[in-house]
Amino acid sequence: MTAPARPRSHPANGDIVSPRGHCPPARTGLWMRLRVLGPLLAAATLAAACSQPADEAATDTGQAQAVDQAPAEPSDETQPAAAETGETQTEDQAPAEPSDETQAEDQPADGSATAEATESAGPVPVGPETPGVSDDTVTISIIITDTSMVAQAFGWEVPDEGDREAQVEALVNHFNSAGGFAGRQIEAEVTVFNAITDGPVAEEALCNKITQDDQAFAVVLTGQFQENARPCYRNANTLMFDATLYPVDEAGFEELAPYYWSPLLPTYDDLVGGLAAALIEEGWFEDGTLGVIAIDSELSERVYAQQFVPRLEAAGVEVASHNTIDPTDGTSFNNDQLQAIINFREAGVDKVVAIGGSRLVSWFIDTSITQNFAPEYALTSYDAPDFNAFNYPGMMGGASGISVLPGYDIDDDQLAFPASAAEQECADIFTAAGLDFSVRTNIRTGLLFCDVFRLLRDASPHLTEVSAAGVTEAVWQLGDSFEAASVYGVEFTEGSYAGGNLYRRFRFDPGCECMVLAGDPADFDR
Repeated sequence: MTAPARPRSHPANGDIVSPRGHCPPARTGLWMRLRVLGPLLAAATLAAACSQPADEAATDTGQAQAVDQAPAEPSDETQPAAAETGETQTEDQAPAEPSDETQAEDQPADGSATAEATESAGPVPVGPETPGVSDDTVTISIIITDTSMVAQAFGWEVPDEGDREAQVEALVNHFNSAGGFAGRQIEAEVTVFNAITDGPVAEEALCNKITQDDQAFAVVLTGQFQENARPCYRNANTLMFDATLYPVDEAGFEELAPYYWSPLLPTYDDLVGGLAAALIEEGWFEDGTLGVIAIDSELSERVYAQQFVPRLEAAGVEVASHNTIDPTDGTSFNNDQLQAIINFREAGVDKVVAIGGSRLVSWFIDTSITQNFAPEYALTSYDAPDFNAFNYPGMMGGASGISVLPGYDIDDDQLAFPASAAEQECADIFTAAGLDFSVRTNIRTGLLFCDVFRLLRDASPHLTEVSAAGVTEAVWQLGDSFEAASVYGVEFTEGSYAGGNLYRRFRFDPGCECMVLAGDPADFDR
């Protein structure tokens, strides 16, 4: 399906362009200095290993999001299937109309526990060494990652995601009126994290604020890319629900169990394996020479060796040049990319796959512009496809891959909005709270938050104790009955801490300068 063209602030021709249409020769010394800061801008970029002074790593801390609290101002990423089949609504289906009122609390969506049942059961006992839970309340911290200063520094365009703090408030009010969680009211602590300050020191300060000051039972992560972040929460016995497009494979989940969940996204093993399978099925590797860039990490090495290479070898596809990129400092990061381009040119590479996430494709495109190198790229949701299409349309010709997060990947003409009963439920909550939105992008982060609250609601009847282990057992019991609002589909399997199980193939359409869907939903386990 070809989408209509949308207005752009930069050229739409096939020339190599830099962000917002600036030609490479016009780059300034300021831009080059900003390049060195790249690894620090993790929320919009990549994971870095350099630290900052504590005063530069400070976060903007929001106050407790009480149910009667006024919303704060906004800052700067869907959807599954028909209710019983788990498949997504196709593009030619008419979108559901948002209702004027939210679903009545005593008539929740299919598979959820009613408020009456929750209240009649009384508070669920608290597990040992579990923080943030009293007889009456449970504290959940929500991180809102603000990338506006990053975008301003680099001249990037970012979408309007609405008032995310008001979205959280609306969700807390709604779910508390429906019984809360585990027989308790939810106390939400909202922290706005400035992405431009990101680094290990900033992430440690953020973790300490949430685990020591807020004493949260659980935290929702939305843009935390530092390697020290997740172990910090685990060490404090804080349950994590990660909505960050941060690559974690099965080995990583096992190290953090039972405190770390990515309930809406796949493991990175599944993602890379699915990407390889989809590209082979499409024939993308044919008549081309393949090069690989990979973040220099044990994760990238494991996933490349175990998931990517075996599938390519079985299909008779060879990698002509494999290059690792060291993100620990700006100089190494930039030099490794330049060397990769030299190696690719020598090998005749015209198709590039990136392993390791961390927005590596975006940075590599930016570097490639300066070298007049324009290959075709393989993309997943972890590679910021919509961002690349919007900011680098002249470099996206021939790009193809898989989408797992439609609110961050595609326009609404590619997938009806709302596309499911779950997405409709979340949209109704925001509408009832008086929040304005016209497209999925306006509430894409809100949909992720909504899914976390919906998941806790649906898991609540299965709880035997309030703890990370107790929530884990309860979520596993949901199996494939949970319909997500923010992704194509989820399924919870005992022993696994990642729920995303469906993807859609997509490709870049030069006509609309956007990503368009191709093919039906596919299961990572196929």
